[in-house]
Amino acid sequence: MEKIVLAIFIDLENIPNKIKLERLMNSLILSEQSNYNFIFAVKAAYGLLSTVSAEFKTQLRDYNFYTFETPRIGTKKNRADLFICIDAFETLYVNNPAIDRYIFVTSDSDFTVVMDKLRKYGKEIWLVCRKADETREILAKSCDKMLFIEDFYEFEDENAKKEYTEELDKKAKELCIEVLKNIEIETLPYNISVINDRMKQLDRSFEIKHTSYRRFIELVRELQKQNILKLEERETGLVRLVDIDVANYD
Repeated sequence: MEKIVLAIFIDLENIPNKIKLERLMNSLILSEQSNYNFIFAVKAAYGLLSTVSAEFKTQLRDYNFYTFETPRIGTKKNRADLFICIDAFETLYVNNPAIDRYIFVTSDSDFTVVMDKLRKYGKEIWLVCRKADETREILAKSCDKMLFIEDFYEFEDENAKKEYTEELDKKAKELCIEVLKNIEIETLPYNISVINDRMKQLDRSFEIKHTSYRRFIELVRELQKQNILKLEERETGLVRLVDIDVANYD
């Protein structure tokens, strides 16, 4: 079984306390192929610990995170970003064990410097940030994959959760339609996995499991019901896209 060594750094100054750490940690390993053995060599969180909720401190403790107090200079400026960058580079220098993937949980654009540098050394970079940061090119172009903090929230009520899920469903449909628009009918049929792959190329943050569909096949079946596309499902389990009519999408 292939081993992948991970390092995760959490910027406590730039994430909300309502994040559910268990969901995040599970997502970091379950989003990959099952034949990988994931090892967290580094799990560290930095910030002004007095501002962190007791519940989140408990989550950090339960997942064996090292927490580092980074006192503020003056009334606002915190040095969490500086300490995280130094420690990330230290793992690169020590190289024991060699880190394959660095995960930064923050919305601070200052981290783009360290992320760019680590990528130049052949490291894979994942960024967990706020959904509002999705359109910030400086962040998107400095990482290999983006995840959104909101996907790991403990929602206060069902209405808030429903609204967020509906927004993700709409985004998934629009992303799929964008891919379909750029497929020439003459090149069909396509294995639907090709559509899924192209959607991820367009939006590295796309994760079907966060939508109400949960599986990609359910999304394309929904589009088939709307006569946007036509599928061919064989007894072997192979599902192919055989026709497209995006004009039916409103």
